[in-house]
Amino acid sequence: MDLTLFVWGHCFLMTKLIAFLIICFLPINVVSATEGQCFFEEVYKDTSTQNGIFLISDSDMRYEYFDPILFTIIHTNNNFFLIPNNNRSAFEAIKDDRTKVFSNFVKILQNYPHIDRQLFLDDMAIEIEKSLTDNYPKRIIIKSNRVNLSIHLYDCQSKPINKLFFKYNPIFDYPR
Repeated sequence: MDLTLFVWGHCFLMTKLIAFLIICFLPINVVSATEGQCFFEEVYKDTSTQNGIFLISDSDMRYEYFDPILFTIIHTNNNFFLIPNNNRSAFEAIKDDRTKVFSNFVKILQNYPHIDRQLFLDDMAIEIEKSLTDNYPKRIIIKSNRVNLSIHLYDCQSKPINKLFFKYNPIFDYPR
């Protein structure tokens, strides 16, 4: 395998994982008393975009890209699982160095909502734009040497989410 392609693929996965962590852990206390869903759009520095849906229920989360060549990440029972959208029967537990960033988000959660609008975690500068009408953040901006993107949350709804949609094996399609 070409080393450049391997490195690019690893960086792409890390970017997506960092975006997932930001979107999952920053708003969790805002919606933890209820369950809900939001659609998201990630906008990258090169103006490319990715769209998907984010679900939350208590400590369970699901971050699903609509693109069939991307993936879905599920957090359940304090574990993270990566499921390719083009092979829903395969899954990978995320337990390597990619999970180190989780400890920073736990610190954020412990202090939320008494948290600054701008945060600096490791090599990331994070800015949170609150919505004037929702209990969900409107936009999360991430800047670092590895990733620069903006995550827009829209059409957020507080509603019960069946625990079935936080299973990873087998994974169940969430109706949109």
